[in-house]
Amino acid sequence: MTCAPQLCVLCMFQWTGEPWVSGGTMPKRRAAESLVRLCLSSVADNMKEWARDYTDNYLDQYSFLYIMGPFNQLPGSLVQELLRLLSESHRVSRTYLHLLLVPHLSALSLSGCSSIVSNAVAQLVGARCQSLTSLCLRDCKRVQPGVLVDLAELLPGLRSLDLSGSQCNTQVLCAVGSSCPALRELHVSNCRAVTSRGLLHLAFDPTRGCSTHSQLRRLAASNIDSRGGADTVGPAAFLLLALPHLEHLDHSGLVEACTLISRLHFQTIDCFAAKEGFPSLSELVHSRAGEGVDGETSPVCLNLKQMSEVEAELLGTLTPLCGEVVEASVLCGEELGSDWGLSLWKTLTHLTVQSTGVHSRPLRDLLLALEVLGPSLRLLTIQDFSLDDSLDPILSLCPNLRVLHCHLQPPATALHEDHEADDSTWAMELRLLHFRDFFLGFPPCSPGLTMQTCAGLQGALASLLAGAPQMERVSLHGLPFSLDRVLCKALEGPGAPLCRLQHLSLAHSSVSMGTVLGLMDQGNQLSRLDLSGCQDIYRRDFDRLESLARERGYDLQITWS
Repeated sequence: MTCAPQLCVLCMFQWTGEPWVSGGTMPKRRAAESLVRLCLSSVADNMKEWARDYTDNYLDQYSFLYIMGPFNQLPGSLVQELLRLLSESHRVSRTYLHLLLVPHLSALSLSGCSSIVSNAVAQLVGARCQSLTSLCLRDCKRVQPGVLVDLAELLPGLRSLDLSGSQCNTQVLCAVGSSCPALRELHVSNCRAVTSRGLLHLAFDPTRGCSTHSQLRRLAASNIDSRGGADTVGPAAFLLLALPHLEHLDHSGLVEACTLISRLHFQTIDCFAAKEGFPSLSELVHSRAGEGVDGETSPVCLNLKQMSEVEAELLGTLTPLCGEVVEASVLCGEELGSDWGLSLWKTLTHLTVQSTGVHSRPLRDLLLALEVLGPSLRLLTIQDFSLDDSLDPILSLCPNLRVLHCHLQPPATALHEDHEADDSTWAMELRLLHFRDFFLGFPPCSPGLTMQTCAGLQGALASLLAGAPQMERVSLHGLPFSLDRVLCKALEGPGAPLCRLQHLSLAHSSVSMGTVLGLMDQGNQLSRLDLSGCQDIYRRDFDRLESLARERGYDLQITWS
């Protein structure tokens, strides 16, 4: 057949070598694809030839449990990659799935072709691919619950299962809880038939009256209980107590459930599911914590690693209960004292803080917390705080940041001033050796900044861009001053500033064509440039930039409007 040489090559070279890239001045030049990628693309382009005989003679006349063919020779990872290529180009067909569902697959994702995944296809997966440890059926809405039940029972080795947006229901959850003891990760978000009470079957089997001994670490169950009016706090508390290995729970009742557990006063909610045969929350606490030396119940400690949308007032209650949290988002109202950040988890590496009051809290309110947490943080997101000074203090307190995203509000007393500060006032002393991703943005139509605030922010930006040699993504959105001097000053820094830059977005900011051309002449890896809403860039400039990228062979996607 046409593709035989490509399959032979794939079987001989099971590697993903680095693409060949021509030297010279960057932005990133168009690269030759790896040999494996080229061969897979060729096979994908010729799948009709591979499938023609099967389609014409067997597809609708016979039902085969197994099909011995050339795809059995490919490693499972390459079969999955081939399926991904076909899905991206919307070329997957029922015939292709019949040929590509080979027994040695360990991971399979059908979300890219969910519209053609039927009951028959799911049954084929269960019959053929019983070595699977990872299965994604996200948005596969045609597969009925009964088939999902059979699938769970046929795949006991699953460690990761994604049923988001499917017909998953309580019966499916029962099957998963009793038949998939190795499962570590389960996604059932956006399933209309899934209820919070149904999730209890993952942890406890009421028909046998015993625990499922689940090893579940991550459970994503957002946007469920579609009928409304359901109690979410009781089920969330049950899951936290009955799943001892649970580290991530994406569920609307999480924070309230943690607060309930910390107080150990369940009252009317204690036996909320007793009629269905589930133990009470008090019984779960007793079995989870045991008794202390004085005969009283010992404090419960949860293994959660992630907490979302925690009101800052609750930190003092939740940090003793969940002592190992590494990722958290915190909501800061207007009534907090300045020392609220001292109650944050000392184990945090990822922190999102949002000012939720009518009046934005100033950035300086973060400094006390960052004095303690700063060195350990790898990701910091700041939302709706007001800019009251330059970013220098925050950057200095967080030397190991990889990612910093700042969605800021201008100071309430900001006044517009046309003149700018002298460059000599800008410091260039920051060294952020691990920094890779930076976002700074203001809302549309924000008022201008005072000269002092403007100069401080410009200096901090120039220092950041010049002092972060690993920077890959920079987004500066809606800044109320020209970025020309900031970018030029940054490029004058020591070493090779922005040499690893791949994505640059200056949407709705002020930048000149000359500065953009200067960036394109720098030694960097630029592959995406977003100039949307830049009023100083015109259609003729956009056309010139695209023409220049083509002439130089840059693999550069430019956006402008």
